[in-house]
Amino acid sequence: MYIKPVLCCLILLATSLMGGFPQEQSGFPQTLKDVLGRSITLQTPPRGMVSLSPGVTEILFAIDAGDQVLGVTEYCNYPPEAASRTKVGGFSGITVNIETIARLKPDMVIISAFMHSRIIPLLERISIPFFAVEPTNFKEVYQTIETLGILTGNAQRAREVIGGMQEKIRLVAVRWGNREPPQVFWELSDEPLITAGGKTFISEAIRLGGGRNIFEDLNEEWPIVSTEQVVRRKPDWIIAGDDHGKIIEPRALARRPGWGVIPAVRQNHIALVNADTLYRYGPRLADAVVSIADILYGK
Repeated sequence: MYIKPVLCCLILLATSLMGGFPQEQSGFPQTLKDVLGRSITLQTPPRGMVSLSPGVTEILFAIDAGDQVLGVTEYCNYPPEAASRTKVGGFSGITVNIETIARLKPDMVIISAFMHSRIIPLLERISIPFFAVEPTNFKEVYQTIETLGILTGNAQRAREVIGGMQEKIRLVAVRWGNREPPQVFWELSDEPLITAGGKTFISEAIRLGGGRNIFEDLNEEWPIVSTEQVVRRKPDWIIAGDDHGKIIEPRALARRPGWGVIPAVRQNHIALVNADTLYRYGPRLADAVVSIADILYGK
């Protein structure tokens, strides 16, 4: 007389283990506030999402939410799995294809508050929920990862990703210790000569990597500077993203007026960092810090 109940329990257990029945999502409903100050209440994690930022795409895959990603931008090339998702246009708001997004029928679109402000009315018109992020420093990147972890039902994995980033940076700090930080000039563009000001991921990554951005005193994010300013500030290192590689070839720099006396040029202290790791607000920011430390102090 007890066979049938026991058998039913075994069937239910086996079905659950095989994923036959939907598992209850812990921690929901959730109410989250985005950077626009909007409160969004979710009864369950989004089953399908569109990411309009390469940094967000990297975060979503890193926190094991990649299976929930339906669409990405043409610039979302990391991790490699992102290439299999539907492309919904470029990164800027003017290049995003709303029709393609609508066809995907996502439960949520993750947008950049600054870059995608023009498409907010379009998303509202077709009743597609969206969540805006715009981290501007490492602390806010951690907060963004944590928030997206909660939003997608992957809070624990998000905390692990944050912990891994922080541990990498902690170990870098141990390496350079109390040594005097080398002076670093970051070259973003040569015509005009553009660098990174103090309120950028680049400047913070240089500091965390054991260096000092020679233009960290400038409040403008991407200031245009003169060659004379760089010469006067005497950088020990000149670093750029690898998308700027040929421009900072040593002989080319030495031909710039007065640059032959710069310590970095005289000592051939010129190096490249993977641009995507620094220009995107994703988990690989910690890898960029490690790369900068490797340049300044050796591996």
